[in-house]
Amino acid sequence: MAKPKYRHAHQQERLKWKPVVEAGEAYCAEPVCLIERAGGSRWIAPGTPWHLCHDTTGTIWIGVGHRRCNTSEGARRGNRMRRRQPIDLAAGRWTL
Repeated sequence: MAKPKYRHAHQQERLKWKPVVEAGEAYCAEPVCLIERAGGSRWIAPGTPWHLCHDTTGTIWIGVGHRRCNTSEGARRGNRMRRRQPIDLAAGRWTL
């Protein structure tokens, strides 16, 4: 079963964003867009995988993002919480 934050309200919010993404009017809301960093664009092309993104607390939706950017951000945040280390989001790497 999905975590509570991904249940009904989350699915309803995704439905609100779906026409925006399908119309080609969506841009990655993640602070670090891996696609842009690799020389691409924050633009989310219609038909490509996308996620509804949360803020760093995981409680507020911040918009949509590339699937790759969202899953990477979630993993980075989870790893940081487990290791209790800050992340330099601008550089996209651990700080010492």
